[in-house]
Amino acid sequence: MASSIDFGTISVSGGTTRLSGTSSNLDTEALIDALTEAKRQPAVRLENRVTENEAKLAAYEELRGLLADFKDAVAGLRNPPGFLGVNDNLFEKKDVFFSSDTTTSPAELLAVSAANSAQPGSFTLTVDRLAAAHKLSSDSAGSATQTLADAFNGGTAFSGSFTIGLAGSGTTATITVDGTMDIYDLEAAFNAASSDSGVNASVLKVSDTDYRLLLTADETGKSIQLTPSGGDAVLDIVGLTTGGGATIKNEIQAAQTAQITVDGVTITRSSNTIDDVLEGITLSLFKADSGTTVTVDVERSAASVKEAVMSFVDSYNALRDFAAAQVQVGEDGTVDEDAVLFGDGTLRSIVSSIGQTIASEVDGLASGALSSLAELGITLDSDNKLVVDESKLDDKLVSDLDGVRKVFEFTFEASSSELAVYSRSNALADTSFTVNIVDSDGDGVIESADIDGVAVDVSGGRITGRAGTAYEGLVLLWSGSGSTSITATATQGIADRLYNTLDAAIDDVDGTLTNAIDSVEQENARLADEISKIDTRVETFRQSLIEKFAALESALTVANSMLQQVQATTAAMFGKNQ
Repeated sequence: MASSIDFGTISVSGGTTRLSGTSSNLDTEALIDALTEAKRQPAVRLENRVTENEAKLAAYEELRGLLADFKDAVAGLRNPPGFLGVNDNLFEKKDVFFSSDTTTSPAELLAVSAANSAQPGSFTLTVDRLAAAHKLSSDSAGSATQTLADAFNGGTAFSGSFTIGLAGSGTTATITVDGTMDIYDLEAAFNAASSDSGVNASVLKVSDTDYRLLLTADETGKSIQLTPSGGDAVLDIVGLTTGGGATIKNEIQAAQTAQITVDGVTITRSSNTIDDVLEGITLSLFKADSGTTVTVDVERSAASVKEAVMSFVDSYNALRDFAAAQVQVGEDGTVDEDAVLFGDGTLRSIVSSIGQTIASEVDGLASGALSSLAELGITLDSDNKLVVDESKLDDKLVSDLDGVRKVFEFTFEASSSELAVYSRSNALADTSFTVNIVDSDGDGVIESADIDGVAVDVSGGRITGRAGTAYEGLVLLWSGSGSTSITATATQGIADRLYNTLDAAIDDVDGTLTNAIDSVEQENARLADEISKIDTRVETFRQSLIEKFAALESALTVANSMLQQVQATTAAMFGKNQ
């Protein structure tokens, strides 16, 4: 197939119109390209701006990642709000240590884990008995393929049903059995109902002439219950029960509860995993040994706090390295080509706000209390990066862990447990105040309220500080009833303030960095539209040039033809005279 079509001095190749300057001997195509490129210079400038914006967007995304990492690093140090916040509070993380009074290792007897909600303290424990699952078997069948009638009923046909379940579980299943089934069919019938019955079945091959059905309870400490429900006494026939289902015939292992002694108090549970004796403590029992007493110590995990603090420092320093790279200037005074956010207001504002918080002290703490990072051994060097005196930090973590946490986290104490903090912002400017609640009918719905005489917004049991007041951003939840006044104190540690700052920067909806990214993306979209419009005008200009040069070439062709004719005529005339 032809790739080009020629029309005189104009050709179309690959969808692009071209002009050959055969008559003028001019490089008309080069002239047209040069004039077109000159016409397109505004688009080139816009394309350069798009390229710069794309580099800026890449830098913004790198910044977003660093801020998100920093936010994650401070999250567990801030005392996360809400009723479940304790689960993420690293200052509430617990370490467990245990020892025994005999040569038996406590790890042989049990494992102990502590959730954040566990209270620090010590208790003693003995494992007196392990929980066991109920197990029983049928009588023996002579082969795997022998019918139940032949194996257990002398060849006489039978059919009947029964219910099966675990004591105290509340759910049962009904199973129908007849003599035409073999022992594997019986196994399948039990297992088809296991999700409701809580009992699993398996066939035990003792020998080629001895097959038995084994039943095992899914849960320890609960007995398997078998009750005839119709037809023949199939449970007695296969040897699971006797006396018309009244008695288990072949019990392998009785159901047994676990028994432990905690601080001298005997406790029984149906499982070897016990999580409801002490709040936040889970005991996993492995072996019974009533003669060995295990002492369990639960302590706040200073090691976890230190690890989080070091991660906090590393995340901040990574951000500082990024910010420093954006202000690099060469020896000749020109901005480094990689400093794509040089002079960027968004970056400057975020880093400045973070830096001010890092260097600040916590307001509202008692005189003489730890109140700054520097007092923990965390200081700024000449590059504005954090350095850690680990020996000083370790000392504070061991000697004053509560003081350390107040440097980092938000604290709130109220004269009533019925008042709690739902959320807060960095705008909170008062650390000691009284919340006055009016609920004259005692229905738990606040009619009006104020904080130290400053009006607030109320909705149900929610109290919200108004913008422009000292309580802006503070949201309290009250779960009481009746009019009352509650005194409260609050301090806002460095990690909490940083978290709020970082969240305000990278929030997906209206974060300052998010808005900056959106603005650049919108500008690129606008520039792309402008470039498209310019390219349309340039193409129209190019076509116009082609037409004009084509007309010129056509005129030159005619002129050349006429000149040749004149020259030929003249030559002929002079030739004759000679």
